[in-house]
Amino acid sequence: MTAYVRYLAPDATDAANPAYAATGGDGGARWGVVEDEVLADGIIEDSMVEELAAAPFGGEVRTGTRVRLEELHLLAPATPSKVIAVGLNYRSHLDNSPIGTRPEPVAPGLFTKLPSSIVGPGAAIEIPPDAEVVHAEGEVVVVIGRAARHIGPEEAGDHVFGVTAGNDVSERTWQRDDLQWLRAKGSDSFGPLGPRIVTGAAWEDLRLRTRLNGEVVQDARTSDLIFSIPEIIAYASRYITLLPGDVIYTGTPGKTSTLSPGDRVEVEVEGVGVLANDVKVEPPKDGT
Repeated sequence: MTAYVRYLAPDATDAANPAYAATGGDGGARWGVVEDEVLADGIIEDSMVEELAAAPFGGEVRTGTRVRLEELHLLAPATPSKVIAVGLNYRSHLDNSPIGTRPEPVAPGLFTKLPSSIVGPGAAIEIPPDAEVVHAEGEVVVVIGRAARHIGPEEAGDHVFGVTAGNDVSERTWQRDDLQWLRAKGSDSFGPLGPRIVTGAAWEDLRLRTRLNGEVVQDARTSDLIFSIPEIIAYASRYITLLPGDVIYTGTPGKTSTLSPGDRVEVEVEGVGVLANDVKVEPPKDGT
């Protein structure tokens, strides 16, 4: 397995700007490959990162510059052109859906999140002031490595670059009442992603756990998915061209939990690490 991270360059001129650090403007963002790692209890320790000349989807080009992972400000490990997600993809979630009990789907229930919803590890989940019920949804996220259109499940594995951890943050009142889920799923900071992409992981059977303030609130394996990762990719590719760096949130298990300001959410994917984000209320803007 190989692990890749995206991070804010230590000499970035806007490194002190929290908004810049959260979204990672291209001028200050770097890609690197993790070396000499020790993964203990989902925490990445004692690792070095060798800088890459560009995103790794087309192949590695190493620059020779190395830095300690613990010294880096990690960003979301993708800047996708599109963010696709699958709803109701664990049987354990069908009877625990906050928008009502649902029958088992006959095809993957696709929806989208906005690319601007993506934030990295350590960035805050900002709850809009008029939000009422916001939930965390821990998920395994697939990162596309090769363009895919009209492919079958048997070909899908060749188009997977790797996997990472994600949190499909959702506002349930908006999800229930709005015409579309644009606000409910696509608001800024509603798509935490990271901390790294791992290639070569056994994504057919990975353990997924979500912790809220240290308590495990979700625990499942990707082998429990109703629609497997190859089936999801093949189905999506019937209608949408998937490009390198695009991401697919594959679904959340069991019951989801309400978020409040001051909470800390951790999504751990086996072999990938822990995606940790604190929750706060989005500060009001002048004139709003």
